[in-house]
Amino acid sequence: MFCLIYRSVATSSFGQQDIRLMLEKARVKNQKLGITGCLLFYEGEFIQYLEGNQIKVLELYDEIKKDKRHTDIEMISYAQREGREFEKWEMAYEDFFGDNDQITYLRLLISSYFEDVEETSSTHPASLPFWRTVHKLLNAKTKV
Repeated sequence: MFCLIYRSVATSSFGQQDIRLMLEKARVKNQKLGITGCLLFYEGEFIQYLEGNQIKVLELYDEIKKDKRHTDIEMISYAQREGREFEKWEMAYEDFFGDNDQITYLRLLISSYFEDVEETSSTHPASLPFWRTVHKLLNAKTKV
């Protein structure tokens, strides 16, 4: 399974309602393409994990790079992995609004990345432990 992780900065005019509409369209498109993943939105920045067929993921990433709703698009990593991390979600999403134990922990996890971008850390989005933790916490959140 191929995965790609990137980050970008949302334009100032791209608000919560716009993100919700984008997610609806992305989920339909991802389902057709066989792509799954997770989108995190924290203090105006996106970090997205995409997984699926390598050609389809790379084509989608090329489309994403042309999207005018965000800037400063930077690929963080890509790799071949065993299986999917987000197989049940066409696009899991978290915007860190609200407050519960899962959100608080995710907020700490993501803020530690933005404060210390050292790639060897398990809190870096390029690391599999980071995404496994995100998956576990989002899964627990949906059960609350």
